Amino acid sequence: MKNTSVSVSYIGSLGRSLPTFFDMNWERNPDAPNTTFSFTGGDFAGQSMTIPNYRRVAGAGGQPMTRIQSTVKSEYNAFVVQFNRRFTDGLQVLASYTLASSTDTDQNSATFTETSSPYDVFDGSYDRGPSNFDTRHKVVISGVYAPTPYKGDGFWHWVVNGWSFAPNFNYYSGRPFNPNVSGASLNGQNGDTFLPIAGRNSYRLPALMNMDLRISKRFKFRETMALEFLAEGFNIFNRTHVFAVNNTIYNRSGTVLTANAAFGQVTGTDSTLYRERQIQFATRFQF
Repeated sequence: MKNTSVSVSYIGSLGRSLPTFFDMNWERNPDAPNTTFSFTGGDFAGQSMTIPNYRRVAGAGGQPMTRIQSTVKSEYNAFVVQFNRRFTDGLQVLASYTLASSTDTDQNSATFTETSSPYDVFDGSYDRGPSNFDTRHKVVISGVYAPTPYKGDGFWHWVVNGWSFAPNFNYYSGRPFNPNVSGASLNGQNGDTFLPIAGRNSYRLPALMNMDLRISKRFKFRETMALEFLAEGFNIFNRTHVFAVNNTIYNRSGTVLTANAAFGQVTGTDSTLYRERQIQFATRFQF
């Protein structure tokens, strides 16, 4: 096809020796080195889980001893297919599909020092998982269609020609989030509170799907002058975009974890870029 290109790309990024924060004033509890939890209801009903149990180092009291260390790793891999048709015969199309994976070992973007970041300061395996911004599938399709069906002049030229339609479609698969347990961390370290049997960032928000549309009608008076009327709709199907849910999967009572009925319920919608349906009108005079 003329004025059309198709490209296939690989994008990769590696992060090494990234900073994080460890509270080192912990030791394995000699009186109770492990704790076994049982599950009631939910995704893990009838199962049990045994994890290490920790306490403060003798003499440390409740004081943390934070160590800043550069041990976090991250990895991003993406496969991208892009279709690009330059404006030809009244049609322009730009479309792309991205298949991506982003993982890390609890990457930390804190501005100031934190007390402790990992789930277990002595076992980094708990922290491996999808990155907070991991988006597996992304589809973007935009275009402009400005046909000229009537080739003559006069009344029908003013009525039929000069229209322009410009849709913009976006689809993003849902981002991950932690399935947390109420209260402090189960191992007693006061770090992350996600459920270790499920894993870090093991659940995902609903996918985001959004359609914007711009329609305009242009009246050209002479070579250097034109009047254009525009109507623009954002999120024209008025879809609810979910950006936060109740992420407490279980409530803790001693060594019994009871399913939280509100887990997954929507708690936050919309953002700066994706909001409720909005429509605006404009007029533009070009000279």
